[in-house]
Amino acid sequence: MSVPNEELHQMIDALPEDKKPALKEFLESLLAASLEDKDWLDADLGELPPYEWGEEGIPDGKSVCYKRGAGLIVEGDR
Repeated sequence: MSVPNEELHQMIDALPEDKKPALKEFLESLLAASLEDKDWLDADLGELPPYEWGEEGIPDGKSVCYKRGAGLIVEGDR
């Protein structure tokens, strides 16, 4: 859901002054989390060792793939 900047500014302006520091702190935490996620997703992890599945081996299940904007998609369920 997209909210026009003007509407957000009006809502912030309508807040009592004593509530604005809490909002600022909340928005800063959202921004920091978003930047931290982006840094992690963009990180070069290099060559990762193969995963050790143990004696049971890879569990049965369906293959999935990641599609940007949609998330994980179960292959065959398109």
